[in-house]
Amino acid sequence: MSKKSRQQAAFLRFSFLISSLRMPRVATLRAVSVVVGAGLLNGCASGGNSPLDEALTALLPDKAAANAQASEISFASLMVNTSDRQGLLVLGAMGGPATFWPTGNNSMISLYHGGLQATAGLPEDLLTTRYFPLDATEAADYVPWQQATPVEYRLERLWEDNEGLTRALGATARLTCEAPTVVAYPLGEQRVERCVSHRQWDDGSNTRATLWRDAHSKRLWAVDEVPWPEGPRIQWEVARPWW
Repeated sequence: MSKKSRQQAAFLRFSFLISSLRMPRVATLRAVSVVVGAGLLNGCASGGNSPLDEALTALLPDKAAANAQASEISFASLMVNTSDRQGLLVLGAMGGPATFWPTGNNSMISLYHGGLQATAGLPEDLLTTRYFPLDATEAADYVPWQQATPVEYRLERLWEDNEGLTRALGATARLTCEAPTVVAYPLGEQRVERCVSHRQWDDGSNTRATLWRDAHSKRLWAVDEVPWPEGPRIQWEVARPWW
């Protein structure tokens, strides 16, 4: 199957899923299938750099203008950096804790409670993500970053590699968080905890993900992760919240 065919098939899967959701009124945002210019990243704060600052500094010749642009966009938005694209994504649809972010060219990123759930149309696509507490086989609506830390959990992911082959792998993970600090985001400073998830995969590989969560609500403001061993690095941070 060609790359274009895989992109179209992946996007159709997402389109079917979105159409099957019962959308709350807040989800009837304009469905925008474009990536807006990658200039909405703020710089340093008293607690340190914004998580994507190093990766995108070269794309930000005028941070003041970038922040002004961020404040002018009235739709929920997400700053994203993947293996082959960078920019600002506008929320396309939302159903409960699931959000869908079109990136153009029949591509999309899906988050669940703000964490990476699936992708469509990228060189390698994440198909599904599932989390389980270690003391249970099933837990409705469970995500580890909403728990008191440190916390251990199971992670299972299914993905499609760049040859179109489907892969599956699970990991045992441990999430730990640091004391809250203030970090600057495009629309203002937030008090967040920097959390690290160490993942020991069933094939013997080890990866880690870094998450920045609100110190009180536990909502995610930014994530930097490799979703599976030798997978693509995916980073994002909230530009304008949807909650």
